[in-house]
Amino acid sequence: MSERTISLSLRVLSLCFFALGTASLSVVGALQSISSALGLSQSQIAMLVPAFAVTFALGAPAIQLFAGHLKRRSQLLMGLGLMAAGAVGCAVAPSYALLIAARVLTGLGAAVVSPTISALGTSLVPVERQGHALAVVFMGMTMASVLGVPLSSWCAAMLGWRAMFGAIAVLAIVAARLAAMLIRDQSRAQPIRIHDIGAVLGNARTLGVLLITVLAMAALFTTYTMITPILRDEFGAGSQAITWALLIYGVAGVAGNQLARYVSLRWPAEQAVGAALLLLIIGFAVIRFAPPWFAMAILGLIPWAVAVDVLLPSQQRRIVELMPHLRGLVLALNSSALFVGMAVGGTMASHVTALWGLKALPGVSIGLAAFAWVALQATKGGLGQDIAQRRVFS
Repeated sequence: MSERTISLSLRVLSLCFFALGTASLSVVGALQSISSALGLSQSQIAMLVPAFAVTFALGAPAIQLFAGHLKRRSQLLMGLGLMAAGAVGCAVAPSYALLIAARVLTGLGAAVVSPTISALGTSLVPVERQGHALAVVFMGMTMASVLGVPLSSWCAAMLGWRAMFGAIAVLAIVAARLAAMLIRDQSRAQPIRIHDIGAVLGNARTLGVLLITVLAMAALFTTYTMITPILRDEFGAGSQAITWALLIYGVAGVAGNQLARYVSLRWPAEQAVGAALLLLIIGFAVIRFAPPWFAMAILGLIPWAVAVDVLLPSQQRRIVELMPHLRGLVLALNSSALFVGMAVGGTMASHVTALWGLKALPGVSIGLAAFAWVALQATKGGLGQDIAQRRVFS
């Protein structure tokens, strides 16, 4: 396969990730619009995030178990189709219960798409370039923050939240059409057995790496789920300022993605993860302890965004390096861990806000990110090698 073909394929996969990221994160910018229309509290609407995430977390490994033998290209197209159907369901849902059901369908489609994109991306390049390929592919998730979330917020405010979900359905269909035209890969993943899942989850070091993903994403979404009301109520931002803040957050994420590409060629994955976690803690600390000025909120969002876009591809690289022979499965489990963390964070955001208010959220995020850093220390270097010799289910 030529370099041009590989580059084009990676860009298409990045667009698919953009569709997935926009579908998963769009609710964050539309909380107020949806809650006003349905007459529910924002903490209730925030549960749309864990509804999507829990479905993804349970669905990703299960789909690999029962449908992992299918061609990866077919899995990608099937997943994008389910995402589009779920978005249409959200757009026409007449009640909160049916809206939750449609988010579950969207999450099921995303559970097919995410590990398939990552597996396709790493299979297109040599081992030494896998970190770079993952960073290119993950640029789509970054751009979902740059464009998808701010545009979703604007669309929900100007045209209504139903129009927003309709636009997401169109985006998923466009991504599927381009993938059908341009992705020619006909490879099949290695068939997955229940024994393989036990082997991955029974390895203490691999399980520790997955725990880091859970904790880091829980830290992120504990605060990010409620970032719109935080900016409005704690930092005095209006609707236009919030849109600009989300845009700046996304642009900083682009810088983080570029940094991730540079780091992938020069740093071990665990070193990149450690630096990203410390930067994440700094970002949350600024949001929590800085004076309530809008400029200070922006200063907190920037390191936070950079950290996330270094952390996620570095975690994917680390998990593939641990078990390259089960690439599809470990990527699915890492994706599940990501959305377990999203579900935990979204749920904590709802409950912590109800109990202690918005100001408590960044402090909880700091604690979760600190636990992730401790887990990293326990699973790297000599200690990690010693632990890896044992089995959790001995």
